Amino acid sequence: MPHEPERPNGFARFATVIWQPSLVFVPFLLIGVVLWLCPSMEGASGYLIREQITFSNLAILTSWYACICVCAVVGQRVATGIPRLTLMSKNAIDPHTFYVALTVLAFVGVVGAWLAALRAGPSLVELAKTQQFNLLKDALYDNYNLLYSLRYTSSLVGGYAIYRIVFLRKLTRLDVLNLVLLLAAAAISARILIVQSVIFSGGLAIRFNDIGRISSRTIGVSGLVLAMLIVTLTWVRSAGSYRDYFGVKNPVAMTFLEIQRYLGAPVQASMGVARIAANQPPRGSLSNLILYVTPTFLHPEELKVEDHSGGVATQWYLHDVDISETLTTNSAFVDMYGHLGFWAFPVIAWSTFLMATIGSYFWRSDNLMCLIGCIVLYGFFELWRTYYFSAGSFTFMILAVFAAAGAASLVSPKTEVAA
Repeated sequence: MPHEPERPNGFARFATVIWQPSLVFVPFLLIGVVLWLCPSMEGASGYLIREQITFSNLAILTSWYACICVCAVVGQRVATGIPRLTLMSKNAIDPHTFYVALTVLAFVGVVGAWLAALRAGPSLVELAKTQQFNLLKDALYDNYNLLYSLRYTSSLVGGYAIYRIVFLRKLTRLDVLNLVLLLAAAAISARILIVQSVIFSGGLAIRFNDIGRISSRTIGVSGLVLAMLIVTLTWVRSAGSYRDYFGVKNPVAMTFLEIQRYLGAPVQASMGVARIAANQPPRGSLSNLILYVTPTFLHPEELKVEDHSGGVATQWYLHDVDISETLTTNSAFVDMYGHLGFWAFPVIAWSTFLMATIGSYFWRSDNLMCLIGCIVLYGFFELWRTYYFSAGSFTFMILAVFAAAGAASLVSPKTEVAA
């Protein structure tokens, strides 16, 4: 294990404090509120008329997020009293074999998804001309295979590659391959995979006491590289749409509007649905509980959305809240209230307690199985915009870690985890 930093900077201290289920979603929730309150180009933010803030809708949403925080804290504390598995000990798995096994899974998923999308969708030449690579994702779902979900594993291996490069100052051909897989998956799926990888790399740095080794200069350079990647991917995937619908041609301006839309629109939806919850009879039923206790690939066909995104176009509140039908995320509160009514509160209480317990338990691993804790924590990070714990990718990533750990446990450890 690398030595503990002698002088952790402010970023390291903040990251260490925020890296827990009860707090990790709070910064982006607050940023989303700020961007929701900011003026925007007409329609580009995902809505025209901003919802009003009232005591009733504010009280409902405050109670919702307070419930998440409290139940997560309880789960974190319960996890500390559960004895650890032998597989979680420092030398129980070989880190290189683990890394290779995860890479194989990511490679199969990314290559398979690209081949399927190219067979079903438009040509790369046509996509380059129109700058709408997001059409590849639509083509992928025309004939979807669960094998393609392995592409989400690219954020795990990409995160580990970033951790090795940024914090351990190591770079191999395997790291380069995994960064390429990450970018390829992000291009066909979602830019959020890059954010996932950054969160996973930061989690590894915190777990193995490397977070304080990063200098302010490295943080700045890494942030600049991340920003350039997001701007580039926004331009590649969505430039045609922003140019045709809003007349925006500047890639940086497109990216800002995309971020405002991404972070601010869930706040708009939440405020609107909280208003409905306060003033209209409760809706939803506990019979829809299956949507939140099983992965999406096990959901009944009649409950699955047609656009494969959980998008606004399929939502019940569409004509009661001013929000664009083209958005693909709402918020966990919006979705759960729509399906469960006020039963959403005890359900989110139980699920956040359970997930915080599981995530915090595996977070205590002295080897790379702590990635399960990172995956669960990412689910908490997403709670301001979506309920990620039932996503198929969430399940696939955890299973991928177990599979890689199983393969690595069969090999005699040769190096330390941090190597």
